[in-house]
Amino acid sequence: MMLKLDHRYPIMVKSSAKLIFICSLLLASCVRDVWGKIHVVIHNNLPAGTTLTVHCKSKDDDLGFHYITSSWEFSFNINFLRTTLFFCSFAWPNHFERFDIYVTKRDDRHCSNLCEWNISPTGPCRKNENTGAFDVCFPWNPPTQLGRKTAHLNV
Repeated sequence: MMLKLDHRYPIMVKSSAKLIFICSLLLASCVRDVWGKIHVVIHNNLPAGTTLTVHCKSKDDDLGFHYITSSWEFSFNINFLRTTLFFCSFAWPNHFERFDIYVTKRDDRHCSNLCEWNISPTGPCRKNENTGAFDVCFPWNPPTQLGRKTAHLNV
């Protein structure tokens, strides 16, 4: 006995794949709404009276320049592929540094919905959810190939 293949089979597979993809997007959107947004808080931990100039961006969003004497925060949703990255430049008199302030693979497990950072001359330190201390410290990003710029925010 010989089986006859239905000539509509490739169309049904393509339609099923599209339906699964659309359902996945809807599910991801619902899950993201349940989890809520990620909030990043940046604290100025420079010497008293020093204003910290911050300029943060992602691939899609430019959050502009902010002049921080105390704290500043922003919020966002992690993208579907979980590759969200926000990078910032930090400037204060005679200093210019860069740091990836939110990297999903690095921060997602450690920040829940709130990622707090202290910015000091030695580098950024993330708040430890277990201890409440800003003791998870990182080095500044290395200078670009064009060389480190001082007192300019050309991110």
